[in-house]
Amino acid sequence: MRETFFGGCGAHQNQRKNEKNVFCLHCCLSICPHCLPFHRLHPLLQVRRYVYHDVVRLDDLEKLIDCSNIQPYTINSAKVIFLNQRPQSRSCKGSANACFTCDRILQEPFHFCSLSCKVISLIHPTNSYVLLILDHNFCIYSIFIYISKNYPKYKY
Repeated sequence: MRETFFGGCGAHQNQRKNEKNVFCLHCCLSICPHCLPFHRLHPLLQVRRYVYHDVVRLDDLEKLIDCSNIQPYTINSAKVIFLNQRPQSRSCKGSANACFTCDRILQEPFHFCSLSCKVISLIHPTNSYVLLILDHNFCIYSIFIYISKNYPKYKY
């Protein structure tokens, strides 16, 4: 996902607690807690930080997006999904179960280590955008997730 979180909000730079940690699915924008009143009727997703990586609670995300085959992790007694693939020191070679996109070692029966790895695996080679349809309270929203062309090793 190309949206950045946990930076200061430009609209509220002089206020405390202006860290952008909420994603507005209607506007496709990361926002801070001070922006919430302007988005109160929009579907929102709280992004959390775990060891310098963006995560979302599985319970919140699976209401909006198909999270099947993405390995959840338990952090502070809550199951979370990583938004982006994480760097690793070595790739998996051999019979271990690995992420279809980045070769990170996974538990059975999962195929992806993050939401972005699942999205990358679904895109066609001529596309640089993938459209996800999100269903929230009987309303359909769309979000474009930009996937850069920096994945030359993947053959579609």
